[in-house]
Amino acid sequence: MTASLAELSRQRDGLRDQRQTLQDTIAAKDGSAAAAVAAEEAEQYLASMIAGTEQYLRLQIAALMLGQQIEDYRRKHQTPVLQRAGGLFQRLTLDAYTGLRDELGDDGRPILLGVRPDNTEVLVERMSDGTRAQLYLSLRLAALEQHLRQGEPMPFVVDDILISFDDRRTQAGLEVLAEVAANTQVLLFTHHRRVLDLAGAVAGQAGVYTHELASSGGR
Repeated sequence: MTASLAELSRQRDGLRDQRQTLQDTIAAKDGSAAAAVAAEEAEQYLASMIAGTEQYLRLQIAALMLGQQIEDYRRKHQTPVLQRAGGLFQRLTLDAYTGLRDELGDDGRPILLGVRPDNTEVLVERMSDGTRAQLYLSLRLAALEQHLRQGEPMPFVVDDILISFDDRRTQAGLEVLAEVAANTQVLLFTHHRRVLDLAGAVAGQAGVYTHELASSGGR
């Protein structure tokens, strides 16, 4: 649709220029027969320009309406998940972020932003590796919870998802996973003894069970 609008815009501008050229020719002919012919041609160009302009406007209005419908649909279906992910993100980052926000970029595509307590917005690519991992986990858990409300339970399996968390955020992550385990099975694989130690302090409703895989080096 964007290409069609651009093409119609170019045609409109071309017809307008041609009409001006003919009007200049009419003025130079000083009422001769050629002037009458030129005047008729000018009217034809004018009629074409009006028709093209009307089509251009219809397409532009349709594009705006379609864009609004797409945005409404996106917000209706993504906002609950985004809000939940924002709450989880706040917990996992220990209030370093207070939530998430989505906006449309210059290219019209949605972008995700982290929101600081002072309402400062941070692009995902400007977050630390650990914070991005916490964001990823928040989004996955929010999407999983939505699925669980609408579909069959499914296990949540993660491998060393807490590897870039410090101890305090690892503890927060384990507590969140323990809460999720009340509704579906959660399997967390890790190479790190510290994660196992911290898991022992988690008082989850579903309980925390550990199993060491000696064949993979104590994993």
